[in-house]
Amino acid sequence: MRPVFQKSSSFLVLAGFGLLVLMTQCDLVIADESPKIAVVVGEAAPELERYAATELCDYLEKLYGIRTTPSEKASEEAEVLILVGNLETNSAIAKAIDAETWPELTDQGLMIKRASLDGKSTLIVGGGSPKATLWAVYELVERWGVRYLLHGDVLPDDAGEFHLPESDVTVEPLLRVRQWRVVNSLICGPESWGMADYRLVLGQLAKLKFNRILVYNWPFHPFLHIEHQGVARKSAWLNFGLKLPITDDMVGRHLFDDRSHFWNPDLPIKASYEEFSAAGEKLIHSLMALAHERGMECVMPVHLTDFPPEFKELIPDLQPIHQLGKLTVVPGKNTPPDDPALTKLAAAVLQATVNTYPEVDYLMLSMPEHRQWTERYEAAWQALDAKYGINEITSLEEVIAAAGKRPDVPGGASRAIGEAKGDIVMLRFYDRLITEHRALAGSKRPDIKFIYKAVADELFPILPQILPPGSETHNFLAYTPARIVKRREVIGTLDTEKIPATLIFTLHDDNVGLLPALATGSLHELTKDIRKHGWAGFSTRYWQISDHDPCVAYIARAAWDETVTPEVYRDQIRTACGEAAVEDTLTMFRELEKTSILLEWHALGLAFPVPGMMLPKHWQPGPMPEKYAEARDGYRRALDAARRAREKMPEEKRAYVDYWIGRFEFGIGYFDTIEAVRAAATAEKSGESAEALRHTEEALAKARTALEAYARVARDQSDRGAIATMNEYIYRPLQAKVQELAAISQSK
Repeated sequence: MRPVFQKSSSFLVLAGFGLLVLMTQCDLVIADESPKIAVVVGEAAPELERYAATELCDYLEKLYGIRTTPSEKASEEAEVLILVGNLETNSAIAKAIDAETWPELTDQGLMIKRASLDGKSTLIVGGGSPKATLWAVYELVERWGVRYLLHGDVLPDDAGEFHLPESDVTVEPLLRVRQWRVVNSLICGPESWGMADYRLVLGQLAKLKFNRILVYNWPFHPFLHIEHQGVARKSAWLNFGLKLPITDDMVGRHLFDDRSHFWNPDLPIKASYEEFSAAGEKLIHSLMALAHERGMECVMPVHLTDFPPEFKELIPDLQPIHQLGKLTVVPGKNTPPDDPALTKLAAAVLQATVNTYPEVDYLMLSMPEHRQWTERYEAAWQALDAKYGINEITSLEEVIAAAGKRPDVPGGASRAIGEAKGDIVMLRFYDRLITEHRALAGSKRPDIKFIYKAVADELFPILPQILPPGSETHNFLAYTPARIVKRREVIGTLDTEKIPATLIFTLHDDNVGLLPALATGSLHELTKDIRKHGWAGFSTRYWQISDHDPCVAYIARAAWDETVTPEVYRDQIRTACGEAAVEDTLTMFRELEKTSILLEWHALGLAFPVPGMMLPKHWQPGPMPEKYAEARDGYRRALDAARRAREKMPEEKRAYVDYWIGRFEFGIGYFDTIEAVRAAATAEKSGESAEALRHTEEALAKARTALEAYARVARDQSDRGAIATMNEYIYRPLQAKVQELAAISQSK
């Protein structure tokens, strides 16, 4: 059966797909039986374009039952041609359209265009670079009804007959940096992911057109071996050195393997430092290779004032860091920023990083979370002014005064002022090391570009003056999205024409810890702002990923289309759950978003996954705080909506909402546990030991029920890590507390 053409001429806005497209005169529909299709790549096509063509063939079979493989020349029998690439990489495209017809595209611009070649219906799927061609393939597949989630695809129930798109597409991104953070710290996050986990998630992120990963390693990790002046590193850790035992009596035992404790599957547990470090470096090399294979750049932090403990002998004043585990050492007050021994050690770390990972695209220089050298800020400012004339832009007094007025800072004005002072010194430290001591001279990457992370925003005006050419900034602004929205005017104070900037989009972290969260509404406001002020893009921050399919769908599309709103949820729900469940599922997400904002403002760090997260943190006399009860009610309303939605969807589609039912039951149970713990503490304070024991037993039962609900819907390594964490820091401490109170009760 031959292609059938239908006449049409109009403009069409496909808001669900985030693109404005122009319909041409003929809309191609393939009727009755599927035609023979040739997917054609150039003879010298880059590997990424060949991968794009293979992906296209895979979806053709999944959606339409059409079996074909990429070829460099179409067979005579082919009725429809799909040409993958661009004018430079695929000569067939140059035959199908002339150079004047090909649009001007950047390296991220993509195009889907109908044409004719040798009298055959032809579709050109390409871009300004191989990675853009890959995105064009995924855009085409999305227009065929596929939706990309972080754990896999949702295919349409019935893709219908094979058809070419009804419109041509040419589009460029509005946000050129779409970055995903990996590794990080705490084993409930991607620190626990092996390559099997990364292959799945990075594959989905490529479909969502993410184009960078931030390989956020820490100095205590086994990912960088350092030797300097006869001292060699000999120790490394995961999870800040904390262990999460896997025992037969733990909640969710079926989720775990036979290892003694929860761990990264690609790293050895009981091994020498040398074996541990070698496996760690192999993992990072493999991760960056995979990212490059999917068209993504790689960014890696380099820690130049935070060292493994072995190097304390080179600089006697190095002190344990103010951080969980205190695993590394940082300069003390008596070590000046220009100390020769410190300068040499920092240069050695910098060189070791680029020589170990020469494939990295950018290095990130961070401001310490707990600032150092704050008393030396005046000398640092004077040195920067002498070199760059920053007093002509702003004064030191104005910077400090502005920091003191920064609103809603955990720790108050003194912390904000300390950050500004410490960052002045760190900027001078980095400037001196890189531009004056030329620390990268003789390394494998002397021309590496730098990204400066989390500089106090009061210093934004001087950054274009002092940062090396080609530098970027990676900006924190506040711990949570809702808190950034409260001070969104800061986004407009950075000169983004001179300094490309990204904003950290927190999905899960300090805001609510391990509880259910969704921040799309706040991120929508911030996305509008960064587009308005010319920022380059965003970078995610999270531990778990299972909560964030709706939010990631939004930020992925909003990076390309300014008309997209959180109503993108509706499109995802319709495909994943069916039309009948849309309104109730939307209600579920709205309740979750309201609850997430409430927790951001009134329960920062509530379920932060560290020792003591339940006991002694919540062992306090008195009723549970009112805002906690409000949050629990929000989860209850969301759970009710989820259950209503479930009843309206087919059996085979219920997994999408079943996940949320388990998560909300967990969240409600978490607050129930806190409430029971506080009742127990109240009874203990009143000397009512039997009541204290009864309430603690109730807390233990509530915690078990909550964890069982989460374990029932766990999807991935991060979920397993969260459950292992809460077994160790919530369930086992409550068990011990029950035993302690039982012994006291028996002794009376």
